[in-house]
Amino acid sequence: MLKNKVAIITGGAQGIGNAIVMKFAEAGAKIAIIDIKDSSKTVEEAKSFGVEVISFIADVSDEDTMKDTFNKIVEKWDRIEILVNNAGIYPLERFTEISITLLKKTFDTNVIGTFICSQIAANIFLTKSIEGTILNMASAAGFSPDKYHSHYAASKAAIISLTKGMAMELINDKIRVNAIAPGAITTEGARNPGLFEKSGKIPEKFMEMQIRKFSPLTDAGMGEPIDIANMALYLVSEKAKYITGTIVTIDGGRLLL
Repeated sequence: MLKNKVAIITGGAQGIGNAIVMKFAEAGAKIAIIDIKDSSKTVEEAKSFGVEVISFIADVSDEDTMKDTFNKIVEKWDRIEILVNNAGIYPLERFTEISITLLKKTFDTNVIGTFICSQIAANIFLTKSIEGTILNMASAAGFSPDKYHSHYAASKAAIISLTKGMAMELINDKIRVNAIAPGAITTEGARNPGLFEKSGKIPEKFMEMQIRKFSPLTDAGMGEPIDIANMALYLVSEKAKYITGTIVTIDGGRLLL
């Protein structure tokens, strides 16, 4: 489905990003992972599908580093055809306690990082006359926030708008831009709600209480990373050649409840 296509996946070391890497590798893509964490385990696992996989430890919000990283990828494979902007952070905090530092960090990673990587990729597509595709990672929270993540929800609402704006500007160049808006997914953070508890500022077991009201479609009330990866593969493939500017919500119907 993606045989010999060159794909960059940010935030590919774990969780949803890891699932997307595996799905793309299974589909035959050449993959470059960019993550602030070590992706070596993910790289080795993906290589088991018989494809080329490389990784870079880097911050997506650092423009100079991203330009250098993308250039290295192009030097290796002569092209980029797919970009998945999956890197993001989800720090819970009460609105009255959100510091400007935390707000900036959230927007730097979730929004600025997506913007930087997308702009670099789009310019490569244009320079090389590639009909590329960009997939952003929004969130159901971008449509309907929950408690303690107004800053995160705002960043994901920005991604929704950015995706549509990018798609509108790039459509005449046959560059497609879409986004997925996941609901509750069983990533590391969701499986370990204690990671988000902040010295009494956020009620203990908050995430566990939230999970109960997510979705009746699964016993756990949550989706799996593979649910997102399956849609990611479809949206970047030729099967979705007539889709751009679309936000696909995968939340088990949470926004309806």
